[in-house]
Amino acid sequence: MVDRQTDRLQLVPIGPQHADDLWRLHQDEWVATWNAGTWTKQEAATFAEACGRAWAADGVSKWIAYERSTGNLVGRGGLSRMPANAPVTRQIDRLLRDPRWHTNPLEVGWAIITRYRRLGIATEVGRAALAMARDELTASRVISFTERHNIASRGVMEKLDMNFVGEIHARGLVEGQTEEANDAPFAVYATPVR
Repeated sequence: MVDRQTDRLQLVPIGPQHADDLWRLHQDEWVATWNAGTWTKQEAATFAEACGRAWAADGVSKWIAYERSTGNLVGRGGLSRMPANAPVTRQIDRLLRDPRWHTNPLEVGWAIITRYRRLGIATEVGRAALAMARDELTASRVISFTERHNIASRGVMEKLDMNFVGEIHARGLVEGQTEEANDAPFAVYATPVR
């Protein structure tokens, strides 16, 4: 577990010590919109602990992102290893039909606070994650998915040279509704990293 630097960011593996920053991040209106509302301190602590365990067990999880020039909290993002038999993973398996991805099921994602949106920050986090997947985790492919109507995240996926591979259904937002639904449509993108 080592920090990473990009041109503008310090990417730090999330652990329990980042619970307060995660809580602050998830009070942001834009982040809350796409993450089932604002987080409680306990939800932030639970996420931070889970990331710390994943880093220790899998050598991969999400980073918390700080602006290098100011130290300001920017967001979070990076890779996650998807659970092999989870319903979402099985749906993605059916779309990809790629046994190599199934043996190393990596997903890239991000959440950027409002004041740092539209500056290419999510793309910068995504590029760092894809480089890690290629250079250190010997992944064949990485996927990303978001609610069908999340045009901002889909745009980042396209900037990362990810290709739309189809849709799955999971708990999330349906366009035009404010409450989560169990069968929201999600757009899935994938990119080869080798």
